[in-house]
Amino acid sequence: MRNLILTLDSSGLPHDWTTWQDAVTLKCKGSIAWEFGDEEFVFRGGTNRMTGLPSEVSISSIIALKSKFSNRNRTPAFNNRNLFRRDLGVCAYCGVTHKEIDLTKDHIQPQSRGGVTNWMNCVTACKRCNNKKDDRTPEEANMLLKYVPYIPDRAEGLILRNRNILVDQMEFLKNFLPKHSRMLSMFN
Repeated sequence: MRNLILTLDSSGLPHDWTTWQDAVTLKCKGSIAWEFGDEEFVFRGGTNRMTGLPSEVSISSIIALKSKFSNRNRTPAFNNRNLFRRDLGVCAYCGVTHKEIDLTKDHIQPQSRGGVTNWMNCVTACKRCNNKKDDRTPEEANMLLKYVPYIPDRAEGLILRNRNILVDQMEFLKNFLPKHSRMLSMFN
C-alpha cells in the first residue's frame, strides 16, 4: 500500500501523514480517538495462539489521535517542489503552466540586492522568463507578476507533501484551505 493515512489532532484539525504501519501500531496501542473516511484498509497478521483465528486490524483513511499537538509550526518547508506546487506550475510572469523540469525559482527582490529565499519573496518562473528578468526587480524588467506570493498554511502543506491523496482525504483537507489559496482552483 502506498497511500498514507491522514492524521488529525483530537479536535479534528489536520496534523500530518503517517504510514499504514505506524497507523496500525497507533491503533493497537489505543492512541486513536476516532476514525472516518470513505476508505478502510484491512491488514491481516498471523494466527492468534489463544483463539486460533487470524489477526486483523482495520484502519480508516483519516484518523484522529488522542494526543494533543502544538500547531506552532504550521508553515510547510520551503523548497522548489513545494513552491512549484503552491503556484500550480504556473510562471508568475508569462502565466503559462509548465512541467516541473522547465520551472525555476525566482527571487522577486534579487538575492544580490538583499532578497531572501522565502515564501513571500519567491515565485515560480519558467526558465525563459527567469533569464529575461535576470538580476532585476519585476518593475525594472517591465515584467509584472500575474499572482501574488503567499505563505501556505498547514492544510496546503499536507497537500503539497503527498502525491497520492485519496479522494476522501482531499475533500477533508479542502475544508481547511484559506480563501486565498490557489489550490482551491483545482476543485472548480
